[in-house]
Amino acid sequence: MGEFWKIERSNAAWVRQWARRVRGPAPFILDEVNRRMVDRAQIMRPAEGGVLHQGWLHPAVLGPVETLFEGREFMRCAPEALPLLPPDQHNTVVGVLSRLWAGWGKSPASTTAVLPSQPVPLPDASMAMVWSPLWLHHVADPAFQVQEWHRILKPDGGLFFSLFGPDTATELAGVAQALGVAMPDFPDMHDVGDLLSRLGFSDPVMEMEKLTLTYAAPQALLADWRALMGNNLLALGGGVSTGLRGKTALTQALAELEGLRQNDTGRIPLTLELVYGHAWKVERAPKPGLATVRLQDIGGRRGAK
Repeated sequence: MGEFWKIERSNAAWVRQWARRVRGPAPFILDEVNRRMVDRAQIMRPAEGGVLHQGWLHPAVLGPVETLFEGREFMRCAPEALPLLPPDQHNTVVGVLSRLWAGWGKSPASTTAVLPSQPVPLPDASMAMVWSPLWLHHVADPAFQVQEWHRILKPDGGLFFSLFGPDTATELAGVAQALGVAMPDFPDMHDVGDLLSRLGFSDPVMEMEKLTLTYAAPQALLADWRALMGNNLLALGGGVSTGLRGKTALTQALAELEGLRQNDTGRIPLTLELVYGHAWKVERAPKPGLATVRLQDIGGRRGAK
């Protein structure tokens, strides 16, 4: 989307990569961001009703969110259906429910498959809360995603989300250049707030904090970054792998990171700009005594003196 991305994202590439990563260990930063979101969301009191959880979902990091909204119905949307329990527990739950109710189709401990470019399969004004960690910066068209969230929220429903801001991973600029790849760009939080307002959310609040991770080895830093971001930039062939980069390029990239090693700590930093946003869907009642008239309904006398 040109409004945000200098280099367009590929939804298809992100879906492929997410499907691989979600079956491995949860990235540390995903767990950390979820916990920070929970801490910030303690004051939110959305309308009665269910929660749509759509974002960078991983079974290992769902506990704090479930506790925060305990007692509410959850719908979890991910790029493909995924059991949210270990396979043995998931199969046991499905088996028990199938015996109790012949019409049972899926386990409540599963996600619903929804691609980033697809509408959320929920009726209008049906949910009280949308929770979305580290998602919008992956999506090819953030405006479409925000429109869908606004559509499915009830009046007085709340949206809470997080994404990376523009100062994220600035240390990797030299690494990207050495490897001959592009660095993803991230939106300014004020632009995201403007988008929320334009699409009908009331008084969005945007906050930012910076988190610096440090690593003993450059390979560990690169592994964490790949686990979080992968490659879904259209400038690199739509996220399709072009094969291994040469050893010379990789050696140069690792040398770039070694050059960032701090003298006092002996470790290599990676900066993450974390942006948090929350907003409410508020239906504004028409002002009394005012009538809305369409322009085409306004008549007049041409040439009147």
